[in-house]
Amino acid sequence: MNKNIGVIVPCANPAVEPEIHALVPSGYFPYITRLPFYSDLDMSARLNKYVGDLPDSIDRLKGLDISGALIACTGSSYPLGVNGDKAWTDSASDQLGNPVVSAAGSVLKVLQLLNAHELIVISPYPSWLTEQLRNFWVSAGFTITELIEIDKSGMIYDLTEDGVLEALKIALSKKGANSNQVLLIAGTGVPSLSPIESMLESFDIPVVTSQIAGVWNLFSTSGLRDELVNSPSAALRKLNQQISQRSQK
Repeated sequence: MNKNIGVIVPCANPAVEPEIHALVPSGYFPYITRLPFYSDLDMSARLNKYVGDLPDSIDRLKGLDISGALIACTGSSYPLGVNGDKAWTDSASDQLGNPVVSAAGSVLKVLQLLNAHELIVISPYPSWLTEQLRNFWVSAGFTITELIEIDKSGMIYDLTEDGVLEALKIALSKKGANSNQVLLIAGTGVPSLSPIESMLESFDIPVVTSQIAGVWNLFSTSGLRDELVNSPSAALRKLNQQISQRSQK
């Protein structure tokens, strides 16, 4: 059984690596490879460019004896749509010879297994990317009942845990009576894991992020779901239980 996973992340993203280390079950090690830095491109062009950069990043993970890899960049998937995102990861899986999952595809799988119908979404994005987010999830069959925008400046990597915590408190106040409601924090660059775990007991609906869903899906797809009980993250262990409970209904 391989004890390593791969993670592919945008060059300047400060949140993914520490959160992945805090999520993966004991005994597993995440090898990180970073997508290129493009100082001459705006965010939209960078996200689109990453789609074509993926094969080179996959090659950098070869020889590490990994069980599979997570593409920890949600924004590149939105313009592709659900089917395009699946084709993207299917091609990468063929190249690696082991499962490759995307952040957006992982969130989708988790939402489906949770039987989610309504989403409360916290978006850290500029308006144009929030609109792409909205189109992606609505076209996937979900209703966004509340949309909480943290910062429209586009400076995602400057967000603080305190800012995320305030957004979580707002989201908690927006929760409705629908038992099929899920709170989704969009984006891999958001420092969300610590704020979530600090108030985890306050939420009686599932809380999903790209990192939490990504690790869950990668281990599940790689046939390693039983290992998730050994995760140091209470948020991941709780989500794993919620998926088991809801998917049986």
